[in-house]
Amino acid sequence: MLLPLFAVHISDGILDPAWLWAGFAFMAIAVLVAMVRIPQEMIPKLGVLTAVFFVASQIHLPLGPMSVHLILNGLLGILLGGRCVLAIAVGLALQAFLVGHGGYTSLGVNFAVMAIPALACGWIFQRLPMRFRMVPGFFLGAFTAVFTVLLNTLVLSFGAKGDWAVIARTSVVLHIPIIVLEGVIAASTLRVLVKARPDWLGLPDQAVSGNTSENGTSH
Repeated sequence: MLLPLFAVHISDGILDPAWLWAGFAFMAIAVLVAMVRIPQEMIPKLGVLTAVFFVASQIHLPLGPMSVHLILNGLLGILLGGRCVLAIAVGLALQAFLVGHGGYTSLGVNFAVMAIPALACGWIFQRLPMRFRMVPGFFLGAFTAVFTVLLNTLVLSFGAKGDWAVIARTSVVLHIPIIVLEGVIAASTLRVLVKARPDWLGLPDQAVSGNTSENGTSH
């Protein structure tokens, strides 16, 4: 039971029923809103990033007797905006049903713990001036990971049956390497996308046009 906890996934039987119902209600509303008028061009990106989110959860970092894994919800928030909740919902469901990671009744709460920080990250990114969008990858990735871990800690501290506060606080310390790694991955990914797919970041296609002009000059 501890492994899902330290991986920011709450298992079944830990939370009070009121928290479980609240989690499912939030997930239903968020997913229904995100499904309205999905742009056709976003569907391939949504599929790819959902797969990345699911696969990342299988990459575990052992820390003594426990282990933690990559989260990448910040990257989803940056690249998908409000639609990130769809990738998170599908990814968490696959984790629960295919590999037994997390719980079934706690799926809604685990979704909220992942989705709220991702939405916050996407909201911040979308409001950055265009020329600064390639800069704060590390800080946004790390911020989202910190937000996720702290939200998980709050849920366990106030919604769990029994006293889980000490264990929840310990999970914050264990996730420090993941927080740093999340920042590095977000920064590296944004650096690549600025050149390869600036449209994914809402940037003008400067890199492609720059390469085209250089090639034209060389001829």
